[in-house]
Amino acid sequence: MIDPIEAIKEKMIMVCKILQKQRVIDGYGHVTARLADGRILSTPHMPPGKVAVRDLIIIDGQGNKLEGAGEPNGETSMHTSIYKARPDVQSILHYHADELIAVAASGQGIKVLSNAGVHFYRGTPIYDSPLLIRNHQLGDKVAATLGDRSAVLLRGHGGTVVAKNLDQLVRRGLDLVRSAKLQIMASALGSLKTHSDEECEQMIKGHEGGDAQRRFLDYYISEVVD
Repeated sequence: MIDPIEAIKEKMIMVCKILQKQRVIDGYGHVTARLADGRILSTPHMPPGKVAVRDLIIIDGQGNKLEGAGEPNGETSMHTSIYKARPDVQSILHYHADELIAVAASGQGIKVLSNAGVHFYRGTPIYDSPLLIRNHQLGDKVAATLGDRSAVLLRGHGGTVVAKNLDQLVRRGLDLVRSAKLQIMASALGSLKTHSDEECEQMIKGHEGGDAQRRFLDYYISEVVD
């Protein structure tokens, strides 16, 4: 029988490989997952797409390393603050995709122009500072800006996505960047037609169905597995 923590580690590595293959992460960024005992599994201070299982670390709710050879990321406080504020959140991605930076610089949140954006219909607030989140005070400010939403943009910096598990995290992480890209493309054409809240809520039900989620994940997994 596979140890539950080892299974989460393997999945986290797969998530990182998918995100790198799709070019939404580079040498920076980080992924975490809350474990059943309240500890936090995290990618270490290294390019996330290059992380192996042996590199992963476990930290406590204050960001102190408990296990692993690597060192915590400099912005670990962003993760610990969000977990503290959001008991429903079980995994977090922070990344620096160009499309997210461009949209945040415009002062706009993500507009739902396609079905990829439906999980963000309640808004993607902008944390209005480019400074790195190096302490608990700044982490708490990001968590407060995020509120009860699925993602927050950080001006000049990137974005942070939250989810109930790693499967949902990889989908939301990719969908947020795709939504930003479509918004940038469509903005050049004139006025934008967005989904209604009712349409988004109906679409979310379809996205969360087992077959739809599995099909999405299987495609991206196939891109990184021989």
